[in-house]
Amino acid sequence: MFSIPDISRQHKMALGFGFLAVFFANHSLSAMAIPYFQMTLGLDPFKLSLVMAGPIVFAALISQTVGEFSDRTNNIRGSRRFILMLSGVLSGLCFSLIWMVPIHWEPDEILYYLLLLNSLFCISMTFLTINVKSLAFELSHDAQQRVKVMAFGSLFERLGTLAYFWLFPIAQLSLWGGVYLGIQYVGWFIGFVLIALFAAITAWFSEIKSKGSLHHHSDKNTQLSLPESNMMQPIDTTQMDHSVKRALFLLLGLTLIKFGLISIFTSLDFYLLVYFVKAGDLAAGAAWKGILSSSFACVTLVMIPLFSYLTLKLGKLKTLYLIYWITALGAILKWFIFQPGNEWAVVVDALLGAPSWVAISVIIPSMFADLCAYERRLSGKNKVGYVISIQNKVINLGLVGAMIGAGLLLNIVGFDADLAGQQHANTITWMRVCLAGGPLLLCFVSLFIVKIYPLSEPHQTTLNAKSSYGQT
Repeated sequence: MFSIPDISRQHKMALGFGFLAVFFANHSLSAMAIPYFQMTLGLDPFKLSLVMAGPIVFAALISQTVGEFSDRTNNIRGSRRFILMLSGVLSGLCFSLIWMVPIHWEPDEILYYLLLLNSLFCISMTFLTINVKSLAFELSHDAQQRVKVMAFGSLFERLGTLAYFWLFPIAQLSLWGGVYLGIQYVGWFIGFVLIALFAAITAWFSEIKSKGSLHHHSDKNTQLSLPESNMMQPIDTTQMDHSVKRALFLLLGLTLIKFGLISIFTSLDFYLLVYFVKAGDLAAGAAWKGILSSSFACVTLVMIPLFSYLTLKLGKLKTLYLIYWITALGAILKWFIFQPGNEWAVVVDALLGAPSWVAISVIIPSMFADLCAYERRLSGKNKVGYVISIQNKVINLGLVGAMIGAGLLLNIVGFDADLAGQQHANTITWMRVCLAGGPLLLCFVSLFIVKIYPLSEPHQTTLNAKSSYGQT
């Protein structure tokens, strides 16, 4: 399954460490910030959400500029090494410094500190994310290879999920001498090792790419060579093929649903585990959330090769249909899983939820790569960085929407952290309704988007527009 032709061991190392660095950069802060800054230090939840979300919005706004800058730099230098190295080191440093805030400061002083460091972190992380994903897109030369490359990178991301939600429980261990020191040790390890060092390894091995044949390699589906006269011209997105624009819009819609809308509702699983299943016991609830996340990661490691194989056999669209129906079943079962006494049923939740992450981390990115190759064939211009920047912008806006939306949803259902495990019965009921009903409805919306997707599967020489929507 993961024997990827024309990709060397060095390139695989670049992709593997790069996807790990991006994963920990994108997920560690949210995994540690709420239990530490909100539940431990007692910062105002709404103000904290603004401090967390504001820099992400700014990063989303500059994402397109970063993508175009990355494309032009790559066309001139023949490598993304310098940007990868610099953005990785800065991301790691800023992440580490976030946890060094003095705990004796006033709450507003802590929030200002977080706003400054998080802003620098999000900017550097945007450069890191776009360039790692651009590297993955450029290393794949046909439709099947794109699936394999995205699956390979996704495997490393899933390895990260085995550990990331255990970060705060690890910081709470008594061996550190207190959670305040523990959070610093864990933060520095993530920043300097899992982000900065891993990004540096990616940058080192990605340099080999510039000495290879990427810019002269003939794609089996598209011509990859770039006209010399176009290398410094800014990308004119108004000249994109209409079918590509429509397909891009729909893929971005699926991305927004997964990272934004569904996340608003699924964020309630942590709160239900703590305040309903474990009656307000934060440590016990966080431990079960860790078990859920680890189960999710283990199941996904199995699902990635399975559904990647199905994608190669059935096609991307048919596989997406199957995945969204499985996810819909999982949404219904959430009502029964997140109840006291059913703790180990979270493994079932992971089993039915994991395929959706194969869709968003393997199948849909490979469809983005297909679009890039098709557009390059039509225009002769490399727009990989631009397309990834738009995808990154939507992901960031989705994450912001999830942060703010989750907070608003908690207020709407009447959640009160001061009540601990004594939440009102109606509050718990509505939390369960939202956890199950929200994802179920959005699965049906996703199925409709797949139904009207305007491009067929890539064949021997090109991507063809469908004669009628929904045809595969």
